Amino acid sequence: MIAQQYGEKQFKAWRRGYTVRPPKVSSFSLDYPGNDRRYKYIYDLRYSISESIMRSFDSGKLELHRKLPKTESLKDCMSRVIPYFCDEIQPRVEEGKRVLISSSEN
Repeated sequence: MIAQQYGEKQFKAWRRGYTVRPPKVSSFSLDYPGNDRRYKYIYDLRYSISESIMRSFDSGKLELHRKLPKTESLKDCMSRVIPYFCDEIQPRVEEGKRVLISSSEN
């Protein structure tokens, strides 16, 4: 669908470009990670004032929401994942523990 809407060249630029970010998703899009319950337990991101106000207004009660990315390039992904790998995963591997890593291509 993306290739049909934006063209194959732009789709490939977003898909494989290192610093190229696709358009941001809406806060209410199903593709926004803030709408996925699995991201509820992320504690290492700062709170988003605008997301918290918008969601509190929508629900009628105070809700604090983290600042999750609405778009991400491969560079952004690496900047986020490599420190986590070095700080959290690699030490466990060096301790001889088993670690399962699941990824969607990146």
